[in-house]
Amino acid sequence: MKPFITFLLLLPAWLAFSQIPYDLAPRELFFQEKDRTNIHLSKDGKTVFYLKKEEGAANQLYYLNTSAITAERKKNYEGAIVDFWPAYGDGIVAVVRQDTNFLLQYSTLRSAKGRTLDILPFKRLTFMQLSARFPNKVLVNLEAKEEKKSGIYLIDLLSSNMKRLGRMDGYRQILFDQNFTKIAALQPNEMDGNTLLRNSDGWQTVFEYPFHPEMFIGGMSRIVSVSKDGKTIYATDNAEKDKSTLVAIDVATGEVTELISDPDADVIPYAASLDATGKPTSVVALWGDTRRYYLDEKVKADFAFLEKEIGNVGFVEASEDDNTWLVREMEGGPMTYYLFDRNAQKLTKLFNDYSHLDGYELGSRKAFTVTTRDGLKLPVHLYVPPGMAKPDGTPKVSLPTVVYIHGGPWAGMSHWNSWFHTRNFQLLANRGYAVINMEFRGTTGLGKALCDAGDRQWGGNMHNDIVDVVTWANRNGISNPKRVALWGWSYGGYATSYALGAAPDLFSCGLSMYGISDLYEFTKLPFADNDLWRTRTGDPNTDEGAALLKSHSPATYVENVNSPLLLTTGSLDDRVPQQQVDDFAKALNEANKEVIYFYYPEEGHDYRQPESWISFWAIAEDFLHKNAGGRKQPRGADVEIGNFKIMYGKKFIEEID
Repeated sequence: MKPFITFLLLLPAWLAFSQIPYDLAPRELFFQEKDRTNIHLSKDGKTVFYLKKEEGAANQLYYLNTSAITAERKKNYEGAIVDFWPAYGDGIVAVVRQDTNFLLQYSTLRSAKGRTLDILPFKRLTFMQLSARFPNKVLVNLEAKEEKKSGIYLIDLLSSNMKRLGRMDGYRQILFDQNFTKIAALQPNEMDGNTLLRNSDGWQTVFEYPFHPEMFIGGMSRIVSVSKDGKTIYATDNAEKDKSTLVAIDVATGEVTELISDPDADVIPYAASLDATGKPTSVVALWGDTRRYYLDEKVKADFAFLEKEIGNVGFVEASEDDNTWLVREMEGGPMTYYLFDRNAQKLTKLFNDYSHLDGYELGSRKAFTVTTRDGLKLPVHLYVPPGMAKPDGTPKVSLPTVVYIHGGPWAGMSHWNSWFHTRNFQLLANRGYAVINMEFRGTTGLGKALCDAGDRQWGGNMHNDIVDVVTWANRNGISNPKRVALWGWSYGGYATSYALGAAPDLFSCGLSMYGISDLYEFTKLPFADNDLWRTRTGDPNTDEGAALLKSHSPATYVENVNSPLLLTTGSLDDRVPQQQVDDFAKALNEANKEVIYFYYPEEGHDYRQPESWISFWAIAEDFLHKNAGGRKQPRGADVEIGNFKIMYGKKFIEEID
């Protein structure tokens, strides 16, 4: 054994980690805008287009030729680019904002400037479809300045001629074949769910889905694609079954054939790869990391090659002939993009979408499965600080640990690879913490039964799931049991506040952001006065429901709280009223509990301003450092850049060094 590793193992975990010499990444770097967005591959596979957020770049479209990827080029537009889409050849269709007007422009890489199309004035335009059969046309959904003229239009990019093909009329999806004929649609129904339709001598119902909380993240049952010949609809479907599966629907007869399923998770209607005919060649279920299922053996071999080269792979786009792919590496940090030549089996690295952290080491990420006390299986992601992971993904020594609880609780799955979330996990890993991003019953993306298992269990089995994950981490040498912090926002803020009272000896501290503190009072508010909340949390109008809500409220357990608790919220929060946090903080303070509470007058639910996040972490890092033992960046000027008001803990915040 190497002498350094021997020395490391002899030290207490937190002290051993403090000896690891890597740079602290300045917290401000985690909260800048991504420097590349709207990344697209041209139809011929020869060009990668994107926008950049750097100062002065609002009117510029950037691109790389795949034959010379180091030579970044750009096109200038007169006005700010709102959105764009690669057309056929080397054409680009772009929505350009000029003051308060929006224009549709068509250009090629050979032309010096875009040509504005002579179409009716509009307020919003969404690109819907192209067709190789009609390369000079584009299908759009247009919200006209004159509302009665809004609708779906087929626009000729050469002549500016417009042909109206109808209106969205509340449809969530309408998909067309290569002749721009309507083939499939998803429509809201009277059950507050969706109806999937096929066009065979008029719209015919295939499936009717009632409301389910999965709809909060877009719904698991949606149209994936339509074959270009218009004969087959591919969709994810969970009608009369627990988890969504991939199905093929015969447009003429309505016959449904199941193609792909996953034993643990929903097959999601996103991230599918399609061949040149519009048929899915692979689809994805998420169990922490990506589980990809294949309908094409060549595609399966291609992904095996990609996974060997870059790990967890995300499919972005393919050229028209399906020979060139744009893919990305998804390992819990900035996304790194690659071009993949399928014929040559050649992988070419392009860039990552967030270069601000270039030069700093980031934490590693590994997916695990945790079994709860009653036998449910739950996915977790474990982030480990740079250089500290063993081959199995766990840390070399037990570490101070932060367990993250996401919002909703129905916002499952959507945060696994969202930089809005993962940037925080990477910041904490950089500070020396193991970070556990966990799922729990009541979430979405893992089937209806697991979601429904959270009904009226906010302070019951949903809380037990958190305890079971922490127990798993302690038993497996991941976390130092005396240095486990709990952190979450929205539902996760509630869960944190509740856990510190219901399991007072398990956590060294908690960070609760815009969390409910009194479920009974919350469910009487207009926002929550409905069957959804009564079913999922409890009915305040019955004695039994009121008792349950009060027993599941953090406010009930104030006297039990033993560990320091940091609270924060935004005054403009339209989901969890600030009064909920105000009252809880006051109760903790009056009970002589250690509470830090500050709020942001100009923030709502989920902070959006970088200054708010930077100042929050400047305070939270010090709070965690004192109570969980990780490293911290010095205060600097970061506390002062946030616009917040301190209610409790002023002395603590003033003395941060």
